[in-house]
Amino acid sequence: MEESQSEDWGMQVGTPDLEEVFSDTFSISGVENLSDREHICLGNKIKLPLEILYQVMFISGKRGSGKSYTAAVLMEEFERLGLQFVCFDALDAHGYLNQLDGIERIEPQPGDGINMKKLVAKLKTSPKSLIINLSQLPLENQQQLVSDYCEAILETDIGGKGLMTLFEECQDFVPQIGRPDSFASIVRLCKLGRASGYGVCLISQRPAAVSKEALSQASVYCCHNIINTKDLDALKEQLSFGSDKDSIKRILQGITYSKAGEVVMYSPEFFRDDGYIVVGKIDTPRRTEHKGSNIEVKTKFSTENPTNYYTSTFNEMDYGFTPNQLDKVLETPSHSTPSDSSFEPNLSENKSSFKYEPQSYDFPPIEETVKRAESVLEKTTDAHKGMKTIAAMSLLSIGFYTVLRSVGKRN
Repeated sequence: MEESQSEDWGMQVGTPDLEEVFSDTFSISGVENLSDREHICLGNKIKLPLEILYQVMFISGKRGSGKSYTAAVLMEEFERLGLQFVCFDALDAHGYLNQLDGIERIEPQPGDGINMKKLVAKLKTSPKSLIINLSQLPLENQQQLVSDYCEAILETDIGGKGLMTLFEECQDFVPQIGRPDSFASIVRLCKLGRASGYGVCLISQRPAAVSKEALSQASVYCCHNIINTKDLDALKEQLSFGSDKDSIKRILQGITYSKAGEVVMYSPEFFRDDGYIVVGKIDTPRRTEHKGSNIEVKTKFSTENPTNYYTSTFNEMDYGFTPNQLDKVLETPSHSTPSDSSFEPNLSENKSSFKYEPQSYDFPPIEETVKRAESVLEKTTDAHKGMKTIAAMSLLSIGFYTVLRSVGKRN
């Protein structure tokens, strides 16, 4: 069959393009003509209204799909437009964003504290955004800081200018299973923050690991590639609102087809004219280096001398051995004792001969024991005569037993 005929039947080389998955179900019109000064531009075809700042948003995707990159583009766009945010960066994925004029960064160490009321007061008077690098702190400390922040921000009116709070690795702070200190505070911020202009952006690889109670508040879902069945089921449960079963099935199919950087945006509130869906690629040029990129793996053939790649550079001193000691150990079989006499115990020295020598004991005569018993009886008062009689008899018995034992040993 010729290639053109195959294409007529839907055949193509490789996986289908993301837009093709949705083309016969949703109207994908694109938003290229929208003003960059009035919208948050994540890509040529993905532009969000400014109201996103005080909404609840969920960014998800498996490792390497581009979710942290998307979060970074979102924050760069906030800075470009003069919109304020706070990011709790659990993995130090956004360590270069503070190179921009409108973003500052703090990095608490173990034992450090943050006065969240002071921090929130600073946000109220300053237009700058803040990244809090939590990567050096134990998880329990991270959760406590997040809880303190959420409570402080909910208690403060920052003047109605709007503020987005982003939580990287949000499953650690608002999990589906478990209730850490941060759980209730984040849920409250998701539910109550909009009235005060406070938005929340939850970021996680695993939708199934994030609290359904928190996700139910999201008005925008930004989904990169996800293939895990449990995660797709969790998304299916959240996306079911406002869409029929066939549409949800097609949305999930598109999420599994998406390549790195491609995204399916779902929002009944903001994408109503596009069938609730906008698809495309996060291709807005970055203004800072992305710190969350993967390492570059190199083989030995990228070195100058691959033939001698495994030539030993062993230094005995690095292991605490002198060369002579190391040679002796290496020459000794692992199952035997070293032949060096310094390792052998000298059994000929300090030998002791053990002899049992019976000990003799001097016991008082039986007559003296009897007299002691009688003396105790004579001093007994009527009130305590019974108990002391028993004590005296016990003492007498002990005396007879001691004498008999001594006689037996002598015989």
